[in-house]
Amino acid sequence: MENKTNKPVAIILGGTFPHIELINNLKKRCYYTILIDYLDNPTAKEYADEHIIESTLNKDLVLQIAKKRNTELIISSCVDQANVTACYVAEKLNLPHPYSYEIAKIISNKVSMKKHMVEGGIPTSNYVEVDNLTMLYNINLKYPLIVKPSDSNSSKGVRKADNSIELNEYAKHAFAISRNKKIIIEEYLDGKEIGVDCYIKNGDAKIIMTRERIKILDDNISTQQIYGSFWPAELTDDNLKSIKEIANKIASIFGLDNTPLMIQAILKDDCISVIEFAPRIGGGENYRIIRELTNFDIIDASINSFLLIPQNIDFSIPNYIYFDNYIYTKPAVFNTIVGVNELIDNKLIEYVNVYKKKDTLVGSEMSSNNRVGVFTLKSTDRKDIINKLNKSIKTVDVLDINGNSIMIKNIYKSFFDEYNYNPD
Repeated sequence: MENKTNKPVAIILGGTFPHIELINNLKKRCYYTILIDYLDNPTAKEYADEHIIESTLNKDLVLQIAKKRNTELIISSCVDQANVTACYVAEKLNLPHPYSYEIAKIISNKVSMKKHMVEGGIPTSNYVEVDNLTMLYNINLKYPLIVKPSDSNSSKGVRKADNSIELNEYAKHAFAISRNKKIIIEEYLDGKEIGVDCYIKNGDAKIIMTRERIKILDDNISTQQIYGSFWPAELTDDNLKSIKEIANKIASIFGLDNTPLMIQAILKDDCISVIEFAPRIGGGENYRIIRELTNFDIIDASINSFLLIPQNIDFSIPNYIYFDNYIYTKPAVFNTIVGVNELIDNKLIEYVNVYKKKDTLVGSEMSSNNRVGVFTLKSTDRKDIINKLNKSIKTVDVLDINGNSIMIKNIYKSFFDEYNYNPD
């Protein structure tokens, strides 16, 4: 299919929900939009002018497509590996992009990212790079340990190992997922996990939003996956000052400027330790919640970053709290989410977003790729949010194509225990 209009062509890499917003914004800017995604029917397909079924990881093939279609912009939103391809193609075709292909490669690889953080004095956990299983016998790290493929996304293959048996098992799984057959093993850091959304403008980090990420804590679930977040996180002025200093150091070391920057970190005893970071926006509902709470359009800012357009950093201070709750299920063929309309009518939840289409197979991996949907809650008080969440979980359910209940609800017990919640 050829572009028969006079509109400039923009290629969008990846077809998740945030890419819908990206496509719609580009259309408002009068671009002809071509979506590249390996899936036959990705979520964002119907919003683009055109869909090409190809992998966003195939840099040279994407380059050929961009050349053929006289592309003027190539962009992604919340996928690290897709951003690598975008920067590669942009450099080859002399198109605008916010940071170099080399920097994108370094940051998308957890090993090289970690190495540069340590060398640059950015606080992070102790780690080792592993390229074969025999190296596991000589690891001088303290349990528990986190095992990660060096080049995965969406938390695929990330496991917490409490002993050598689990370490060996999870390392095998991580190697199987890793494209470059390297994994990283690092010491687990206990504490409050926080996410930070910044925008680096002229070398200075503007902290737009923070969140406290709530992980699944279940002895039977080793994955390090979140199911929700409080927006914003409860942080002191000193905490925010430390985060800003770290963000500025990251920007300086990695040569990042005029770009969004997302940081994941652990806070304990007022000390910040960085888990990972990425010069992009977050996935899921991040862009929507940031806009609701601050009136800052981070997807619009991301596009401006790729176009090298100076960004005005103007945002509001939140006067209420959001909680996003991601819905996980057992492996099954998805049909529908039930019970949410009643909750919306009763003002218990703000909105629901269904990620999976009917008849879609949901895999067994507890990762962001296998979330079937999300609902959000809003209040001025955390206790009220927790109360709303408890009532909502009792009402919401997920059904497979045979009408069976498949929603995983036992993951919330530790959350309510932690907050000493007693139902009304």
